[in-house]
Amino acid sequence: MSYTNAVGIASPPADSRYDSFTQSIHWLTLLAVAIAFGAGLVMEEMPRGPEKAQLVNLHTSIGVVLMALTAIRLSWRVAAPALQPTPGPQLLRLGAKVVHVALYLVLFAIPITGLLMMAAKGRAVEVFGLFTLPPLMPTDRALAHSLEDVHEVLANLLLCLVGVHTAAALLHRFVLRDSVLSRMLPVGAKTEAERR
Repeated sequence: MSYTNAVGIASPPADSRYDSFTQSIHWLTLLAVAIAFGAGLVMEEMPRGPEKAQLVNLHTSIGVVLMALTAIRLSWRVAAPALQPTPGPQLLRLGAKVVHVALYLVLFAIPITGLLMMAAKGRAVEVFGLFTLPPLMPTDRALAHSLEDVHEVLANLLLCLVGVHTAAALLHRFVLRDSVLSRMLPVGAKTEAERR
């Protein structure tokens, strides 16, 4: 059941779910992050050779996909009606906004620093063999090394943010017992709030 807000526009109830497109982008982003992070860890330990080159191509291709998914998610968030915030502590809602903004920024920053790092090394980026992104700047090994450090710090920051995001979702589900987690699940048991 919907209700009308202060400006007379019908809004969805607080316990409604995100649409299937938003859910798909969310879970595809998580999958892409997991693959990129895993590939990044493995390729660091590999000696130079064709196998490492293939893994680097996979890692960079997933990075480009992540940037595209994030852009699509933000565009859709602007276009699609927003869900009403779930009632709860103001500090918790503020924290959620800060973490979401940080996630979006880092999800853009990681692929950008990766592409710039590859360019500074004088390398083009082949995206799944479909197209090639040429180097965006002249070769600069010192800059490439600095960008690699920034890229690694951002990747670790993303891991921390994902951990906080996940912990918050579990807090909502098992402690606060509200509908926040179920909003992003295509199926699942209803919370106490959703049964009312």
